[in-house]
Amino acid sequence: MTRNVVALSLCFLIVGCYNPINQVTADRYADTCSEAEASGRMGVAEEACKRALINARIGHLGAEEESKSLYNFARIKQQLGKVEEAEELLKESLKLEEAISPPNQARIGRRLTNLSIVVGAQHRFKDAWPYLERLMPLAMQYEGRERQVVKTVFERYAEEYLKMGMQPESTQLQEKAKSL
Repeated sequence: MTRNVVALSLCFLIVGCYNPINQVTADRYADTCSEAEASGRMGVAEEACKRALINARIGHLGAEEESKSLYNFARIKQQLGKVEEAEELLKESLKLEEAISPPNQARIGRRLTNLSIVVGAQHRFKDAWPYLERLMPLAMQYEGRERQVVKTVFERYAEEYLKMGMQPESTQLQEKAKSL
């Protein structure tokens, strides 16, 4: 009898952690964010992405869902020029992605790319080197537009590092960009 009570209590605990209503709500906000972004209504996109993130967190929807919400919210912040806020959101998302087992290298690379972009937008080029260094071995897995973005990031940083006297880093990025 005690074993059944414990098992039933455990089931209620597990079910209580995941709330399907919050998943539906988070998905609805994420869709609204995406639609608003596509139509250029960035204020609406920002608010919807924020609400998607809140629902992912309060609904205990898991690290993957929270990371996705953080990433999307960061992209909107980045487009709005709120690069410091975008950087913090991207760092949180990256940390979650790295903790997921097994880690998804493509998603990690996207976060590293965007971190490099927002750090560069703040003219903190040296601070981006750890992100770029980690991104280089992941770059070949991207295709199309994503590959072009990564290549452009490498080329621009190679130029900046050359100006800053960071020759070895510049050379590594130039060579990687050429291979893309």
